[in-house]
Amino acid sequence: MDWKQVPVPGEFCGVPGLVRFGSGNEARATSTVWGQVEIVRGLRVQYGDSDEDGRDEAVLSVGCSDEVTMNDQVAMGFVVYTHAGNDLAVLGSITPRRKTDQYTTLLTGVEFAPGRIIVHEKWYRPNDAHCCPSGDATTVWLREDGRLTPGTTRVAS
Repeated sequence: MDWKQVPVPGEFCGVPGLVRFGSGNEARATSTVWGQVEIVRGLRVQYGDSDEDGRDEAVLSVGCSDEVTMNDQVAMGFVVYTHAGNDLAVLGSITPRRKTDQYTTLLTGVEFAPGRIIVHEKWYRPNDAHCCPSGDATTVWLREDGRLTPGTTRVAS
């Protein structure tokens, strides 16, 4: 799979429709929330089988930066791709569930299990520096009727 050719849904960043990338991993778009934004696609794709069909789903990290105020990152998400016959289809977008008034919560990893995708988050406490979120949380996203829905978020620290 040539992931550089695969568009991502822009909903995590308030961008309607799909975002297509040129030759690189960055694209510019207009967000209904932040105006002009830069969307960055992660380089690492994570694979696992959450529907037990013997074929892996794929998770791709995406980030969104505000170009006007130059905020480092205003939104982050994981896009989950699955199979639709022989084609690739978007199963859904995963966004942080543990939100604060500080910086954007980071999605740090995924685990695949039957019927679910477990997502690990790092969130900022009020006294955390921008470099170093100290909060840990986990959300189990359920795969039901061809869609992803978030379950309860468990704050570990």
